Amino acid sequence: MAPFVVDGPNGPGGALVEFFDNEIAPRMGVRFEWERPTTMARLETSLATGRILFTPILAKTPSRAKSNILFAGAVYIRLEPCLAVLPDSPLKAVNSPADLENISIGWVQSGALPEFMMDKRIKLDQVGNIDWTSVNLKKLKLGRIGAAYFSNPYTPLFFAAQAGMRIRIINMPIRGPQLYGAFAPSAPPGLAERYARAAQEAFAHDRFSQYIQKAAPNR
Repeated sequence: MAPFVVDGPNGPGGALVEFFDNEIAPRMGVRFEWERPTTMARLETSLATGRILFTPILAKTPSRAKSNILFAGAVYIRLEPCLAVLPDSPLKAVNSPADLENISIGWVQSGALPEFMMDKRIKLDQVGNIDWTSVNLKKLKLGRIGAAYFSNPYTPLFFAAQAGMRIRIINMPIRGPQLYGAFAPSAPPGLAERYARAAQEAFAHDRFSQYIQKAAPNR
């Protein structure tokens, strides 16, 4: 989810990785070993089975609760859902699901969705690729979908800028996902408590926004 996380030749980077390495890890007394980007479904499975012990941002869903994934600390990252459309799209604003009827909307398999987007009138075209953002923007450019849904505006703007593609952002009238640090059920006891204390201090004074603003293109 660039610019939060960006895959690079030497491993993942981006605003979220930098923030957790610089602000969270020292306060916890740990060093993070970052995995390569993967699909949302595989991330959820890897966390539930303990193949990985922690992910810095994850929304709560019923399936994740059943897997005994431990969500730690308070909510410090709240996203603003939006649609990315082409500049000449007839869609100008969204006030209800009826505004999206008969429009094919790109999204990612296993991604958490608000109830608004699960309305039966909304047709979702879901992809399972790791690079799902780029795939959906390409499909948008080719006219295979009419819009692409994103949990935040920074991600489509980042990828569109890289591709030299012009898009228009439409804000959604819904509350965005609230993201937690999440631990595997098998994580060492006390680790979640150490994270909660570290995060409370690290996220203070709007530190995380400074990392995002440095990495993201202007809206």
